[in-house]
Amino acid sequence: MKKKLFYILCILLLGILTACSEAQDPMTELLKDPYGDYEETGGEIAFVFDGVIEDGSYNEAIYEGIRMYALAAGISFSNYGTEEGSPKDHVAAIEHAVLSQAGIIVCAGYDFQEAVVELQGEYPEISFLLIDGSLEDGEDGKVKLQKNVHCVLFREEESGYLAGYMAVLEGYRRLGFLGGEKEPSMTRYGYGYLQGIEDAAQDMGLEDVTVNYYLGSFLPMQETKELAQQWYEAGTEVIFVCGDSLYEAVLEAAKEKDGMLIGAGRDQSGISKRFLTSAIKDITKGVIISLDDYYASGRKWSKDFAGKCVRYGASNRCTGIPVQDTEWRFQNVTREDFLGIYQRIRSGEIKVFDEMKQKPHLDIIVNYF
Repeated sequence: MKKKLFYILCILLLGILTACSEAQDPMTELLKDPYGDYEETGGEIAFVFDGVIEDGSYNEAIYEGIRMYALAAGISFSNYGTEEGSPKDHVAAIEHAVLSQAGIIVCAGYDFQEAVVELQGEYPEISFLLIDGSLEDGEDGKVKLQKNVHCVLFREEESGYLAGYMAVLEGYRRLGFLGGEKEPSMTRYGYGYLQGIEDAAQDMGLEDVTVNYYLGSFLPMQETKELAQQWYEAGTEVIFVCGDSLYEAVLEAAKEKDGMLIGAGRDQSGISKRFLTSAIKDITKGVIISLDDYYASGRKWSKDFAGKCVRYGASNRCTGIPVQDTEWRFQNVTREDFLGIYQRIRSGEIKVFDEMKQKPHLDIIVNYF
């Protein structure tokens, strides 16, 4: 079974390479559904999420992983969005998928933790894949994962570090971080970003680097835009924006105030030339790896995945920044500069912290909002 699925993925990769040479948009070609594997309801793989799928960021990255795997393996899949994104809505979306005969339910994000905690024991015959969650209950620490649950986490702090370091190396001295809800993955992005900025400043002997930093709760889009405008007007040159569609508001401000952005989650260079780079995590790859384990093990998690959390990072080539010609926006630093730092992270020479309980001690000036 494992060899069969590995062969399917090899064919998938071959299809990508072929499409790259024959089509202007290889991803569009790749994700066509000639056999009708997508179903409105009733798909074997169910994707539950908040907001919209095509968000240019988080949900879309998860969905691409599901589609790529399902279309390559000939497995049906369906999507179940929530209206308000409350814990009650999350439970309802999952139960809708269960009643629609889903075999495995892919849950998009930390906010689905509570629902999975509640339902993992109620539906032992259903497998759960929780992206960016580890089933923490907020009071007693971590909840025991049952064998039908697998969690995928990422070392976002590594991507944040690289984005911050490279921005300073490029020549930026007034930087910003504008995040949404204060949850683990966003916190890791932010703390890694600050550490990368500080290390670059120290390596370059700089004493004039400052960072505006906001991470607390999702602001309404207009308030997000106004905050970004204030920062740009006060001299901030580039803002790392982290949190689903928040980039849309910051991008509007950047266009009006001649500022730059750093994206999060996936490469956002195609959205606008205002994106200097993106602190990426390969969510799509994490989803594909997980689904391959589930199906290779006979529609259940293997012993290495069942009831466990994994964290993918630079050592798995799942964190970093985009380096292709069409994505590279740096003018003063090269890919070789980036790869030198990247390899030091992969080898463990540079250790990027992910402490989330308190603000990091930094020598650079950070203005917390």
